[in-house]
Amino acid sequence: MQSPQAIKTNLKKVTATHKGRTIAFGVLIFFIVIIAGGIFYWNVSKATIIKNKIEKTVREKTNGLYKIKYDSLRLNELSGYLSISNMELMYDSTRYIALDKLGEGPAVLLNIHIPQIIASGVKTSRVLLNNEIVGRKLEIIRPVIDITYTNSTKNKPATVPPKEIFEQILGDLKLLQADTVVITDAQINTSTLKTKKVNIHMQDVSMTLVKLRVDSISNADTSRILFAEEVNISCRKITWLAGNKFYNYTADDISISSVNNQLRAKNFRVVPVMDEDAFVNAKPVQDYCFDLSFSDIQLQHIDMEQLFDAAIIADTMLIGPASLKIYCDVAIPSDIRNRKEQYPLHIIELIPVPVNIKKMILYNAFVEYKERSSITRQSGKVQFYNINANISNITNNKNVIAANNIMTADINAKFLNSTPLKTSWKIYLLHPQGRFDVSGSLAAMDARLFNPLTIPMGPSRINKGTIKSLEFNFSGNDAAMDGNMKLLYDDFNITMLERDKGATKMDRKSLQSAMANLLIINSNPKKHGDIREVQTHIDRNTNQSMFYLAWKSLFNGIEKTVGIRK
Repeated sequence: MQSPQAIKTNLKKVTATHKGRTIAFGVLIFFIVIIAGGIFYWNVSKATIIKNKIEKTVREKTNGLYKIKYDSLRLNELSGYLSISNMELMYDSTRYIALDKLGEGPAVLLNIHIPQIIASGVKTSRVLLNNEIVGRKLEIIRPVIDITYTNSTKNKPATVPPKEIFEQILGDLKLLQADTVVITDAQINTSTLKTKKVNIHMQDVSMTLVKLRVDSISNADTSRILFAEEVNISCRKITWLAGNKFYNYTADDISISSVNNQLRAKNFRVVPVMDEDAFVNAKPVQDYCFDLSFSDIQLQHIDMEQLFDAAIIADTMLIGPASLKIYCDVAIPSDIRNRKEQYPLHIIELIPVPVNIKKMILYNAFVEYKERSSITRQSGKVQFYNINANISNITNNKNVIAANNIMTADINAKFLNSTPLKTSWKIYLLHPQGRFDVSGSLAAMDARLFNPLTIPMGPSRINKGTIKSLEFNFSGNDAAMDGNMKLLYDDFNITMLERDKGATKMDRKSLQSAMANLLIINSNPKKHGDIREVQTHIDRNTNQSMFYLAWKSLFNGIEKTVGIRK
């Protein structure tokens, strides 16, 4: 029979290749095997094996990289009960450096502390006679698992075909089986060896595997997840700092159920580490500051097997309520970066894992874009309330795209919390020129509701006017946007504003106001005239996003309709 640590060494190879899926599961299997191995060796050599043999085996089989220790072990051979307290598996940093110089350093290092492990109902006779580990329950209580990524370029782990995973877990064992495996209140931290700083912190992780069975038959059983008939995972909180150090990410109350094929999260937030002005001033060039919050996230009818292979395949994704706030100070000089990759179709292409979500429903969302003017140094806000969106065919799967390359989004909102706005988007996935179409309509509203935008950003004030309706139809790509727009309105009158140096209030520019009202067309259609419908064309500013291009096209159409000239 292969020793428990030989099996653990085999698990390490799998772990290096399948970081997300196998690290946690490898730890589980390792402790199942080492417990059963302890029972086996107890029957052979009694007291000396339990401590000395296991510690020696760990050193030898990991080439001196790991050592294991524990405080106490209690065993009832007749009932198959085993309890281990304060078990620790630790890597030797000096030995790692030596192995790394030889090009043998692993991609992942583990430090594991488990206050208590309890195994019950282990059938020791089957271990001894048949090389089979069969037990009733394994509990791993409050483990602390520190995962360190070495980012070694010398040691590139080989790919292990999935069909061989069970063989590497089992070694010479014929069967590994447990009615229930339970992990409770685990704390998991990931870090990189160079910085030593925690990248991801997972709090209060719990996992239950029901009817675990590891053998050649269960490996071929596609209905099993992690070799179990049922998997339930929960995590109270996951936190991590963005790579650029400007944002904190937080996810709360995450749960995964293989019975319901569902993943849920109570909240997910992206929060800047400083306030808006400090954020934009901390960067050498103009950039957006995002504050995002999503609640009650659900992935329904998710492919669990693919999920544990780091792929997101699901029928439906539900999100709501949600809040998206964006801030920009346009007085800060812009960079020359091409933001083509920020268009949604390019963002989907860049997702590092396979994604195929047939439908996403967003409900009761709020979106705010706030811009600080370079002229007035005041901020104007464009706000959308009660947003409900239905988005289909979110995928980077080339086979799916070959059959249907159009991602659609139908969005309803209350513009400025006043009037209904409807937009429809078509995004052509993998299109070489980044094509997308957008059309929409805005219902009737009092034009003076635009003053929170026009006063700080114009600067101008709308004195009166009624917008009857707005309809637009645009087509854009990586280079430009073209389309047509029809704006119907009556009795439009404005006042041009200025702010003297050192003043806090905006003052009326009498001459400019009179000229503006003389030049603009105050109604569409004019009395006894035809309805004016205008054509728009905007060359894309590669520094800006797709939504900026759509907004500039809309504003260009408004300028042409009203008769505004620079």
